[in-house]
Amino acid sequence: MIPSIARYVFVFLLLPGLTLQACIAGKQFSTVSADSRELNSTYTLLLYGCHYPEDITNLALLVDEGSRYPVEIYDIPTSYRVKKGLSGPQALKEADSFVHCSSRSVSGTQFRRIVDDAGGTIGYEVRPLYFWLEFGRSDVLLVSYSLQKNGVVRTYIRLDPDVERARDSPGTGRSTSRHSD
Repeated sequence: MIPSIARYVFVFLLLPGLTLQACIAGKQFSTVSADSRELNSTYTLLLYGCHYPEDITNLALLVDEGSRYPVEIYDIPTSYRVKKGLSGPQALKEADSFVHCSSRSVSGTQFRRIVDDAGGTIGYEVRPLYFWLEFGRSDVLLVSYSLQKNGVVRTYIRLDPDVERARDSPGTGRSTSRHSD
């Protein structure tokens, strides 16, 4: 009798947890390839990363100021900078310069459009691409865009766990901590 009660308690606790998790995640938006000639508006530039010379978790977001969705980065405010009122070419130039801030060699950049649920443009992302041999892939970031209940698109940015493991593995001359004593 106890095992069946335990099952009911488990299900009773699990279902609300899964439901809450689904609510937290929000509607996910995707990115598609873009052409920089599409930049014909005024943008807010969000510059994430470049905290230390070898930082590779760097990303620039160009948010269309006419977008129906405001965008925020899910991190502490000191992890990114915001510049408002930039023309498309100016925002792109600053974004491209920013993602090259690492002392690691950037082999190029990737420019993608963030698409809303109606096919409209929320903004654009510019991310660095590194030499494949250095990290086992050129794109080292995992970035997701989630619509929250308050109408804000929350951006989650993190280093790909495989890249992090490879970067911090013994024998690479790197420690698992960013700071040394």
